[in-house]
Amino acid sequence: MTHPLLTIRSALKRCYAHEMAGVLTHWQLTSMELDVLLFLSNNPGCDTASDMVQLRQLTKSHVSKAVERLTELGLVLQQRDEMNRRRIHLKLAAAAEPILREGREAQKRFVEVLTRGLSDEDKAAATRILTVMLKNAAALGQEA
Repeated sequence: MTHPLLTIRSALKRCYAHEMAGVLTHWQLTSMELDVLLFLSNNPGCDTASDMVQLRQLTKSHVSKAVERLTELGLVLQQRDEMNRRRIHLKLAAAAEPILREGREAQKRFVEVLTRGLSDEDKAAATRILTVMLKNAAALGQEA
């Protein structure tokens, strides 16, 4: 029997995509564009395309294309770093707030779907276990 950890990634991706589908359709965004908005919202202090590429393992070209379109739509503002003119900080525009609200609700539903049927104790245990597993995976990645 295949260990659940070996198959969970694709199941999580499908479930997440299902929960986000309505937001994407409503706002006519790509999944990458919504990911960029939610990343900026959920990760204060990580406000560059490079941060997204490193932390989320996203493709530079996909992030760049998404940022370009979001800027054109007036949802993201770009600001050059005063110390390093090549570095551009990304800020969410007020116009992004209704999209973010819907996106956060979809993320909340995603977590609720995954934890359906679990007691509060089970949810707390799962959070502790996943946190340790993520730290282990991150440590392995840093050894390389």
